[in-house]
Amino acid sequence: MKSARRRFLSALAASAIACGTVSPAQAADLDGLSKIGVPPVAGSEALSGYPAPVQHLGAPTPRPFPADYLVGYISDISSHDWGIYSEVISGFNDLRANHKDVMAKNLDIVVDVNNAASDNPELIARAQRDAAADKEGLLLAFSDALGEELGGHFRQALKENRLPKTVFLFGNGYGARAGGIASSTFFEKEIYNYQRPFKVAPEKINRYENGVDDFYRDSKSFPSGHTNQATWATTLLALALPELGPQLVTRGSEAGYNRMVMGVHYPLDVIGGRMTGTAAAADRWNDPKMRRAVKQAGEEIRKELEWRTGRPLAETVAAQTPYRSTSQAVKEYTERMTMGFEQVYNTEAPMIVPQAAPDLLLSSHPNLSYSQRASVLRQTALPAGYPLDDQTREGSWQRLNIAAAMAAKVQVNGDGSVSVL
Repeated sequence: MKSARRRFLSALAASAIACGTVSPAQAADLDGLSKIGVPPVAGSEALSGYPAPVQHLGAPTPRPFPADYLVGYISDISSHDWGIYSEVISGFNDLRANHKDVMAKNLDIVVDVNNAASDNPELIARAQRDAAADKEGLLLAFSDALGEELGGHFRQALKENRLPKTVFLFGNGYGARAGGIASSTFFEKEIYNYQRPFKVAPEKINRYENGVDDFYRDSKSFPSGHTNQATWATTLLALALPELGPQLVTRGSEAGYNRMVMGVHYPLDVIGGRMTGTAAAADRWNDPKMRRAVKQAGEEIRKELEWRTGRPLAETVAAQTPYRSTSQAVKEYTERMTMGFEQVYNTEAPMIVPQAAPDLLLSSHPNLSYSQRASVLRQTALPAGYPLDDQTREGSWQRLNIAAAMAAKVQVNGDGSVSVL
């Protein structure tokens, strides 16, 4: 049945993803589409608008992916029912039907966060930049997660078009190849059909406009597409650059929180977007061709930054001013997993790790087996019972604390089991 559903969505989406990755929801945003540039792949250098790199003596030579990297990814269709990620967040239906108190708090939380930001112009400006990153591209917006020194070098490398593989996968706005229709949240938003907070309670939500972007478009609310996008992108970047893994995924979670600052999403939207984004990243990483592509992008970034700093990446990470310390990154990521909600389901339910999830620790814990990585995810997981916790045999994406798991110090015991220290 699942394979039939995947074939159904594949046929439905074929025209949208034949060679690109533009979803129907995104296609409605013509301003966003206009910002998609020429894909930086080999063979397109002669096209008008191709981002030609600045060359430097002694620097790594930027080499784009060959054209066959445009297509051929099994992860263009989700591994979940219907080839999308609606089942990952299906607990939303029960919350709406049976937990009116949770849904009331859902609105209260976003109102509090949005209103509290009114006297914090720096926070509003940051939230606005994150809001525009979906079509402008995530790489510049999230570069601060690399730290003060590395982030500056990374931005300069982007300005000089010296990271073609990285831009191909993660940049170029809606043309980012590591994205796609399956992970766009377009279908999920239509399935759950939940109205935005600024539509439900317009008198309670402050609108933080910048006079340029349309931040308050009338699309559906659950799950948050921006959070979903920020999550899959920063999770894959964390796999490419494990030295900065906790910082990168926490930067993605900050972007999700900023959706509440803007008053455009509820906390359950943000939690749901984190869940779908993590599941999408797992699908991408478990796709052999996409994994090779992400690894190559990571190597491209590493070589460029090491050339610019003149030392190994790990040394600069240790010496620079970080976006967050590892402990602070884990703390913030963990706090944003619940957003102030209380447990509403069985608090003693065992943690079932989704089948696709353990390899998300392959870069941070390369010497552990699949079962050992699953154990690390189990030991670092959120307690059971919070809203959207899936306690079925499919496993709980809601409880996965990726930041804590990536940062975990692990001891391998004599019997092969592992203990998180």
